[in-house]
Amino acid sequence: MDKAKKLDLLKRSLGLKHKLKVHESTKAPETHDETAKMLVAKWDFEDEIQAIEGLLQESRAESIRQKREQILKELAAGGTLSKNKDESAEDSDDSRGNSRN
Repeated sequence: MDKAKKLDLLKRSLGLKHKLKVHESTKAPETHDETAKMLVAKWDFEDEIQAIEGLLQESRAESIRQKREQILKELAAGGTLSKNKDESAEDSDDSRGNSRN
């Protein structure tokens, strides 16, 4: 899954979690019919959140598997571990006196 799709899913999940909190903070229903409707709406939010989080967990597990394989290949080849793009950018910033703190 590409980064843009992950970000979209994360945003959607955060939005649903917010809706769920707002939904739960509303006045308690007065009738059984209102309670039932509220529970079904709550479950819909929770189900979609779980589905999104499941997709993100699967994507993350795949990413971890790929990175692990890459590291093992580098170690098996007798080389040293290469830095990732983020670490390289931080090192170049630090060498110029630009601290991210």
